[in-house]
Amino acid sequence: MAFLFWTIGASLLVLLISAAAASHIRVRIRYSRSEEQDRLVIIVHALYGLIRSRRTVTSIMVSGMSLFLRENRTSGWAIGVKREEKEREIDWTAMRRSLRAFRAVRRYTVGFRPWAASVLRRVECTRWRLDLRVGTGDAASTAVVAGLLWAALGCMTAAAGQWMRLRAHPHGEVRPNYGAEEMTIVWEGDFRVRLGTMIVAFVKLGKRTVHLRRAWSAWKSWLSEPERAQRPHS
Repeated sequence: MAFLFWTIGASLLVLLISAAAASHIRVRIRYSRSEEQDRLVIIVHALYGLIRSRRTVTSIMVSGMSLFLRENRTSGWAIGVKREEKEREIDWTAMRRSLRAFRAVRRYTVGFRPWAASVLRRVECTRWRLDLRVGTGDAASTAVVAGLLWAALGCMTAAAGQWMRLRAHPHGEVRPNYGAEEMTIVWEGDFRVRLGTMIVAFVKLGKRTVHLRRAWSAWKSWLSEPERAQRPHS
């Protein structure tokens, strides 16, 4: 009887682990800019939607050499979500600290670039759309800028296809506004990767890592967020 109980329990555990490994981590990103107003939304779902996270950057302000972000967050399990609002500052000191931490990560990881490239190639893009509306106030220069943006749009799409798997046909267009100055951007992308793939990738990363304690400190420093800051007055 005990043997049957443990056999059933082990089978259920294996089934749950297999189902979790086969699930997708889904990421949806949407950035828009219109009339000097920026908005960024990042939504992450994992374990068939049981784990959810949503980050909305409602304000992006540049002051001197600093970038101030105001964001709202919701994260947690489907049955219990934590909400918070934060303001962050990204200044030159924070960027230099992140750059030093990234260099340390590379130094303590054997073959970091091939590992990162292999992970990106496992990511599937299921939606890609980039719409631009541009105007300079002059019809001739607007036409030139629109043509350059069309070329840049094609290059971005080709680059995305080189780094990850495109499972959807990219969409997008550049609309010239010949009568006024305007710069409007809307970019949307949906991405997914299997949880099991990420687990295997990080196991391989651990095997490549030298000086584990220093590497862990470098990862934490690189991925840490800027300190909370007071937003400057306009």
